[in-house]
Amino acid sequence: MGQEKNAPQTAHHEDDITPYTPPVPQAHRDEDQETAAYTGQAVTYVDEETSKKLFWTINRRILACMLGTYFCQSLDKGTLGFASIMGIKKDAHLVGQDYSWLGTILYMGVLVGEYPTNLLLQKLPVAKYLAVNVFLWGCVIACSAAAKDFKALMVVRFLLGIFESCVQPSFIIMTTMWYTKREQSVLTSLWYCMTGVQLMVGGIIAWGASHYLHHAIYSWQLLFLILGCATCAWAIFIGWWLPDSPMKAKCFSEDQKRLMIERVRANETGIQNKKYKSYQMLEAIKDPVIWCYVMLQITSTLVIGGLGVFSNLIIASFGFSVLETQLLNIAQGAVTIIVMIGAATLAQTTGQTILVMHAWTILPIIGTAVIYSIPPDHNTRVGLLIAFYCTQFYLAQGNLIFSMISRNVAGQTKKSTTLAITFVAWAAGNMTAPQIFQSGDAPRYKKGFTAHFCLYVLFNINLVILRLLLTRRNKAKRSAVASADAKTVAADEKITHAFAFEDLTDKENPDFRYVV
Repeated sequence: MGQEKNAPQTAHHEDDITPYTPPVPQAHRDEDQETAAYTGQAVTYVDEETSKKLFWTINRRILACMLGTYFCQSLDKGTLGFASIMGIKKDAHLVGQDYSWLGTILYMGVLVGEYPTNLLLQKLPVAKYLAVNVFLWGCVIACSAAAKDFKALMVVRFLLGIFESCVQPSFIIMTTMWYTKREQSVLTSLWYCMTGVQLMVGGIIAWGASHYLHHAIYSWQLLFLILGCATCAWAIFIGWWLPDSPMKAKCFSEDQKRLMIERVRANETGIQNKKYKSYQMLEAIKDPVIWCYVMLQITSTLVIGGLGVFSNLIIASFGFSVLETQLLNIAQGAVTIIVMIGAATLAQTTGQTILVMHAWTILPIIGTAVIYSIPPDHNTRVGLLIAFYCTQFYLAQGNLIFSMISRNVAGQTKKSTTLAITFVAWAAGNMTAPQIFQSGDAPRYKKGFTAHFCLYVLFNINLVILRLLLTRRNKAKRSAVASADAKTVAADEKITHAFAFEDLTDKENPDFRYVV
């Protein structure tokens, strides 16, 4: 064994686009010791019935916590949107682009926090790190009630962004740790669609708070206090209820832990590895597929971020009252949930995630064209509202991009680097998005919607490039296996998943196949 480890093996690759050609360097094969204690040498087959039982057992702990946490994040982040029509502009003396900057500064905080939080997530217990950050941002939201001017609101929004920066990366890590590739697209959509649930629930809460008038504090300050305290309570719960990994889950039996690990073996993305590997970091930076994800994040969030911050103002511009706009958030939330789960289910059923992403840009383009072309009045406001709901189809792109990253990137250091890069892009897009809607362009925001048309085109072009790259890599991997075994009929059928927990990158692992 000693001679084998020191053997000078190198993986050959011609460029950064094609995958590596076997053999895999022995030095790169590094199974995490905690994981190794449960995997052993032989592959354990988990039948479908057992896998389904384990799936629902995991959901009671993992999915429940992810749904609740993302709901809290969406609700807390969306308080600005609710407060925008509850008088915060007047009460905090916001003028010009001040309101847009409150949307932008949150993502500046995310931008600052993203890289260090991804490094810490590789080193620290995921669940405990998440719980601490949730508690801290709950405190920030509650303290926002004391912010009565632009400067104070900028500070609390910036801190909120820093503490919230860990949520999506944590969830992607947990999703790959606990769920199979087939399950991941729908699971990612379920926690991501909490954006829609928060619109429904938040709309009701904001509607109720809007009736709190002529008291010592403003209605929007009461909203901040309620949501901040509720978030702190939730953080304490997940710190107690959510396990850090299958290996450390005291709530499950030893046999359950072993089977939970084996059922995700076919993901070929591993579970954890706390050793930082510089070669994986460099591979992530040089990988053109990763930069496709970056461009998809930017071109999607520049649209989604603007619609999120300005949705209430856009709907109000159609001629609806403040209370009507708050209640219409319920319908908007329902549309968002249907759109997200529908996209993920279709992607799972067809096995064609990228084609579904193409299809889900059609209605947003039509809806944007209607809003751009038709002036609002009493006769057109219902039609314009429907057109605005059509633009909500684009929100599904966010969770589908997350699911592509979770399923198509392997190697723990490469994954943490990829998450850092792509979420910096995500933050940069969301940070810039509110600036697309200029106050001087209100209430029609025609220049902003013109920018959205351009972004739809760029998004689809990037999808085409990404599909070509991933298809080429899968073909190259199958060819490499077929050339090694002339009798191979279907290369994917020969996969043994022997490298599943060796912390190899997606390009290194000969058994890895990309989801397109």
